[in-house]
Amino acid sequence: MPDLIVTILRWALPMACGWIAAQAAKMILFAIQRKPLDLFCSGGMPSTHTSSAIAMVTHIAICEHFTGSTFALALVFGIVTAFDACNVRLQCGRVTEKVNTVIDKVYAPDDPDKPEKLKVIKGHTLPEVIVGALIGVAVGVIYTLIESRIFG
Repeated sequence: MPDLIVTILRWALPMACGWIAAQAAKMILFAIQRKPLDLFCSGGMPSTHTSSAIAMVTHIAICEHFTGSTFALALVFGIVTAFDACNVRLQCGRVTEKVNTVIDKVYAPDDPDKPEKLKVIKGHTLPEVIVGALIGVAVGVIYTLIESRIFG
């Protein structure tokens, strides 16, 4: 059982570090832009989804010398995550905003039949995903270097 925990942590920690790094960058940008800080916000610069996934992909790529089935699976996971962030989630968020606008135009504010507005989950633009991926690569490389120094 301890080996399983170590293995899970070995592959999950780069993801957590990638998420923390991108989220910290996002919080700094929010502060500079004087936007309200929200630690778990969706959307915006950079993509934390992409950063965390690519940090894991980078770590596995280096550890497996860009070969092996684990690397192949991680790479597919990273590509799907980045694609989803800048395509599927982005378009779903835009459609949700339009649906909410239509609800406001069709129903009077006090209409008892007015449906609740949908929660808008924002996706990412391509530049946000690219910056998230770059942060993920940097975090993955740094994490792997630190891990190799600690565990040899």
